[in-house]
This record gives sequence, structure tokens and C-alpha cells, in this order.
Amino acid sequence: MTKQSGMLIDEAMEPILISAPFGNYIQPEGSTPTVGTFTAMARGWRVWRILRTLRYSISLDAWTNRIGLRNPGMPWYARRVAAGKKRADHAVVSIHGFDRPQWSELLALTAEVEPLAVELNMSCPNVGEIGLPEGLFEEAVATGVPVIVKVPPIRFEAMSEKAIEAGVWGFHAVNTLPVRGGGMSGAPLHPLALRCVADLRRMIGDHGQKIVGGGGIIRNHHIDAFVDAGADYVALGTKTMDPRLLFTDGPVRGLIEHAHRVVHPR
Repeated sequence: MTKQSGMLIDEAMEPILISAPFGNYIQPEGSTPTVGTFTAMARGWRVWRILRTLRYSISLDAWTNRIGLRNPGMPWYARRVAAGKKRADHAVVSIHGFDRPQWSELLALTAEVEPLAVELNMSCPNVGEIGLPEGLFEEAVATGVPVIVKVPPIRFEAMSEKAIEAGVWGFHAVNTLPVRGGGMSGAPLHPLALRCVADLRRMIGDHGQKIVGGGGIIRNHHIDAFVDAGADYVALGTKTMDPRLLFTDGPVRGLIEHAHRVVHPR
């Protein structure tokens, strides 16, 4: 990542992000959307997978799903941007490759659409074992697009060390927690996400990477907790699973305004 690209994202990024895939559908004022996660080829049956696997637990105050990165594919998104039907300059574009050639293809297409940043989704629990191709972070940084690595809430240390060494712009902590029903989000994820943010802050030290903290943010004090743990930005996921947001940003307006008051990137 160049110094100039890092300065641009620092100036343009809102204090609060909307996590993928929710940023595809809602983009409330005062937030930065994350769109995707896009793969190299279309992965259909999205609605069926949502209806089939998305479940809420009242006792845990948690959601689980096995949706598995269902999306129309990065080539589709790149064509939409080229045609002026989508814009990427205000968004973080999330991608996931199933092998090294796919990662390279995705990185090239992402650089073409010139997003605010690219998020490497390295931790979706619903697509099987995720490997780390040798030199992937270096290749991503070489595109000149600021790179965010989305890490899991557990076993993230080795991957994160390599990302820091490669000079990525920052991290998104965290993705959903792998459980028997798929990936879990919501209240149980919150303490794990806070610990991950704190651990990443110690690992980063003086290297300068930023941290986007997210996981179980429902109320203002959850944002405060991420800031105290060392996050530079925060991200909403579970809270955006509200159909009212298709018509009004009321359900998240208070959180957005609070983030603008208390989140101050280092």
C-alpha cells in the first residue's frame, strides 16, 4: 500500500462501516458500505440458502447461518461499475478466492473498479477450510488498493502476523464464529471480537495498521467497548438484519451518530 492510498482511505472512511453482505442492500448516510463478498464465479441459490439455514436463538441472542458467500460474482460487479450502474469509490469491496488463481483474478478486477479499499475475506466458516496462499498479502498490497484482512475470532494470530509484515492497511475483526450450525453472530461473538481487537492492537505495535472492530454491536456501549479495546473504526452486521432498514435508517441512526462522536482513528 502506498502512503498516498493510505491517506485517502483515512480521510474517506466513515467511523462506522456496514459489513458485507449487508452493505449490498443498505448504505445509510454517515457509514461506509462493504459490498460483496464477491467470488470469481457466481454462486447462486442465495435466497434458498438464507431461508434454509438462517436461524435465530432467543436464549443466546445469536444468529447462525450456512449461506456460504452466495453472490453474483466479481465479474458481474465489475461490469456494473464499468456501466455506471454501481459505484465503488465510496465502498470497501470484499472478495474471497478458493485458490491462488482466483485470488489473483479477483485482485485484478478489484483494482479496476477502484474501491475505497479491498477486504480479503479470509475467515468465512461456511466455505470449508480456508488456506493462505503464499505471497497473497504481498500481491494484494502491490495493487495499490488499501487492503483490509477480515480475520476469524479464533486462530487468527499466524495469518495476522503475515499480513502485518506484508504492509496491509488494516484488519476487520471479526468474522462469524464457526459452530455446528454454521457461522454464529450476535451477542456470543462480542467478547471474542473484543479480545481479538485487543490482541491485534498489541501485535501491530508501531507498524501502523488500522483495526475495524465488529461483532455483536447492538447498543452504543458496544461501540465504546471496541474503542477501548483498540479499534479505529467499528462495523455493524447483526444489527442490520432488520427489514425496516430497506426503507429507513432509523434502527441504526443512533449507532451511527454515536460512532461519529466517539470513534477517532489513530
